[in-house]
Parts: sequence; C-alpha cells; structure tokens
Amino acid sequence: MTEILKTIELIEDKRQEKKVRHKLLDIVVIVLFAKLANADDWEEVEIFAKSNEDFLRQYIGLENGIPSHDTMQRVMGSIAPEYMQGVYNKWHELVNSNEGETLKKLSVLTGKP
Repeated sequence: MTEILKTIELIEDKRQEKKVRHKLLDIVVIVLFAKLANADDWEEVEIFAKSNEDFLRQYIGLENGIPSHDTMQRVMGSIAPEYMQGVYNKWHELVNSNEGETLKKLSVLTGKP
C-alpha cells in the first residue's frame, strides 16, 4: 500500500493552496477504494467514504473529514488521466507481487474480490 501512496503523492495538485481543505492524497485514496468497491457515481463514492471512514483513516489523515462528492468530482476532474492510470497500474503491479496478499485482503474489505 505504501507504494501506491507514494505514486499518488507524485500527482500534481493544481488547486490554489489557500482554498484547499482536503489533501489530494485523501481524495484519490477515497476514490480508488470506492471504485474498487464498485461505486458507480460520485454520490456512491461519498457514501462509501462515510461508511468506511475508520478503515480509510488507516491510510489517510482526513483532517477535515470526508470531502463532499462535488469536491471529489471537481478535484478528480483536474488530474491528468495519465497520473490516475499510473496509480491503477501500480495497484495491479503490486497485486502480483509479495505485497499482493495484503492488497487482495484490502479488496475484500472494500467489497471487490
């Protein structure tokens, strides 16, 4: 999981720093887990995050709580697709490595076999 977090930290955050309430890392991790749990739209991503907040806090700070679905949609829309493709590629790479068993357990926790 550390490798994925490091990959996410490489994503360029284009937001105005003074207006940022939620870390980019937090938002991307929420969306990643929610999508792995088959969330179909932004409202479902928010519901997933609220329902699994304790689980998510094992990996991210969430200093200002769960961002709204509108915030997550807006932030994710500002990320270049190749960055997110890199995150998904890292996930698949790690699933096939020694760390794969841990990641597979995370997938089961989030609802995706």
